[in-house]
Amino acid sequence: MIFLDANFLIYLNLGAHESLKNYYLKLLTSESLFIDPLVIDEVVYISKKKYGVKYCDSISFLDELVLPYVTLLPITSKEYEKAKEIILKYSLKPSDAFHIAVMINNSISTILSEDREFDRVNEIKRIWLSQ
Repeated sequence: MIFLDANFLIYLNLGAHESLKNYYLKLLTSESLFIDPLVIDEVVYISKKKYGVKYCDSISFLDELVLPYVTLLPITSKEYEKAKEIILKYSLKPSDAFHIAVMINNSISTILSEDREFDRVNEIKRIWLSQ
């Protein structure tokens, strides 16, 4: 079980290198993959703001290549309560704390992310492409 951080999906959305696409295909056949609504928000917003990708293109990418294969987990008041603890314990951005709360509350221990901030969190393990 692996939680996909937005940065991985943003690279895919940008038409990433073939090796990244192959890695995603490998994950799809070997792992259960998860995201939360904040990942969707980050993919659409950052793709537009930082890389100029049209909203409609990011939405099509998510609808066609991500959401049919990845489980979208909800954010509820349980995640808010856990996220508060994580923010205070690790001084993380709220969105990162919500990702971790979703992971913990759904027994997911691994996140695929290039964000090294997750390395400070004892409850999870961060992996990236070079690992």
